[in-house]
Amino acid sequence: MTKLKPCPFCGGEAMLLHGISYNEHLSSLVQCSKCGAKSKEIYKAVDYCADEKAAEAWNRRVEDV
Repeated sequence: MTKLKPCPFCGGEAMLLHGISYNEHLSSLVQCSKCGAKSKEIYKAVDYCADEKAAEAWNRRVEDV
């Protein structure tokens, strides 16, 4: 698992969350425990590592592009 960077908005601790989306698909996302900022929701599939993709989306910063 990729280490999560602190929240880009408040510096709070990030948490990887698992859930069921509105269309009943299993999903992963990262959320700040302090301010509630979230990454986009990544849907799980047999051949797709949603946890890793959610962490990559959260860790991406403007200066990385």
